[in-house]
Amino acid sequence: MKYVKRTRPLLAIGFLILLTSSLSFAQRPPVQPPPPMVGEDLWRQGLKPLAIEKISPGVFGLGDIRIHKKTKSVIFPAQVNMDKGLLEYLLVRSSGKVHESLLRTNIDPYNLQIAFLLLGFEGTDQPIPDQGASVKPKGEPVEILIDFVKKEGAASTATNQKIRAEEWVAKKTNGNLKDSGILDWVYTGSMVMQGQFLAQSGGSIVAIYRDPGALIDNASTGGDDDEIWFVKEGAVPPAGTSVTVTIRPRK
Repeated sequence: MKYVKRTRPLLAIGFLILLTSSLSFAQRPPVQPPPPMVGEDLWRQGLKPLAIEKISPGVFGLGDIRIHKKTKSVIFPAQVNMDKGLLEYLLVRSSGKVHESLLRTNIDPYNLQIAFLLLGFEGTDQPIPDQGASVKPKGEPVEILIDFVKKEGAASTATNQKIRAEEWVAKKTNGNLKDSGILDWVYTGSMVMQGQFLAQSGGSIVAIYRDPGALIDNASTGGDDDEIWFVKEGAVPPAGTSVTVTIRPRK
């Protein structure tokens, strides 16, 4: 059965929710904003608003983002950005800190924030004071899943795979790289500072090395260390591989 897309006047509601959330964030303790990124401040340049469309019952589209009401899931396309090396981020915008991120996406953090708020996600009102803080970030626990096509053998047999994002992350322990195990991801909602939504201005979506500007942060042990997180080489497909990211409440 085909469903007819119907544009609904929900965009204004999304902006209103974000504005209300931003006002509450204004009372937070001050943190240092990320360093300016030359030519990268889309927030000041003006972000193009997107209409929210009904795709099917309980499923809505915001550009390339899919919002699933029943499962409270946010789903969007991304790409493998690094297949080896030291990591500070799991996911950034394609024009963000790609030199230290496992994945990248063309989705704007601002639009992801609207999707999360429409699903009822709540960020923290107690942000960590700065990047790499020893205090664990607080927020709504989430899990991050990756769907991709795995090609194997000389015949390039393709199979659809779904994994937890941390299955592509290694952690250095006692000088040796080991599986990271299940990580404690929390949706913090980033914050607004000096009129800027930090996730948008910095492009940070999911941080491995703690970042108060990211939408989602790492509350796991070691999240305050920027020298222990690496790509799990051999498990990650080549850079440029298309993937689909799903973020939903932790079960």
